[in-house]
Amino acid sequence: MREVDYARSLFRYIDMKSPPVNIERLLELLDVKLMYEDFEQLNGIALKSPKLKLIVVNKNLPETRMRFTIAHELGHIIMPHRKKYYLCVPGKNRLMERAANKFAAEILMPQPMVKYLWNKFKHNPEHRIEAMAHALKVSKAALFPRLRELGFIYK
Repeated sequence: MREVDYARSLFRYIDMKSPPVNIERLLELLDVKLMYEDFEQLNGIALKSPKLKLIVVNKNLPETRMRFTIAHELGHIIMPHRKKYYLCVPGKNRLMERAANKFAAEILMPQPMVKYLWNKFKHNPEHRIEAMAHALKVSKAALFPRLRELGFIYK
């Protein structure tokens, strides 16, 4: 399966007309523990073992970055890895990091929710993207590529 397919398999837990995605509730449903730590140069880490699924995120991040980091680390936990135990260490595997980013974008900005918001804010095109980013609790920097990927914008 592709990373987006792993994310889409979780859509049954998400109300597509009630943004933002409640990522903390999703973690609870998947029995993933979430902790906050005062990291200096790290956004987050994931640990997956047969007995424990844990995400630790930097509590000093802005909310939008924190949500993306949590979703990214969840991707590492949900997607299969070759080993029984897995610790996400930044900078180690570019392909897995890219896959986790795609997973995060898909889970925080699912196509049905993006389409719903695109139509909801069509009356205000000058502020549409800002309003969508606010509703999704993601950064505009994360939303722009997602909108391009889904064919909503072409810049």
